[in-house]
Amino acid sequence: MRILTVGASALALANCAPHAGDPFREAEAAFGQYVAAINAGDSAAIADMYDDNPGFHWVERGGVQYTTGREATASFEELIASGSNPRMTTDDMQVAVLVDGSALVSTHFDLALLDAAGTEQFAFDGWMTVGMVKREDGWKIAGGQTGPGEEGD
Repeated sequence: MRILTVGASALALANCAPHAGDPFREAEAAFGQYVAAINAGDSAAIADMYDDNPGFHWVERGGVQYTTGREATASFEELIASGSNPRMTTDDMQVAVLVDGSALVSTHFDLALLDAAGTEQFAFDGWMTVGMVKREDGWKIAGGQTGPGEEGD
């Protein structure tokens, strides 16, 4: 009987132990990598962050702007090709883990486009929300949305 009690107690404790990964921290870190890729002008890293699921979509200005991660990446590449160097800062990040392996990340952002000399050419703020999913090769953005921020852009 004692062995059964010890075994049951060990099983109960094992079920209470933290999981190998913390989806909250993992999704937060993956989104941080996305922002770092934007700031580095690294379109390959950005493309790698987008999920290739057929349901991918990105909403801007009240409508679906991109229906694939490739379309979203191409838009970023056009921005870089025009000589703009994006600089994004984020604050007030909110992460909601939906189920293990998926999360919503929302954050306020400021985006400035700088010329080659580092002079600000254009800037705006807004809110971004992305749905993230954990795949075998890491966390991916399954879809997203940007909207106006404090300045009402």
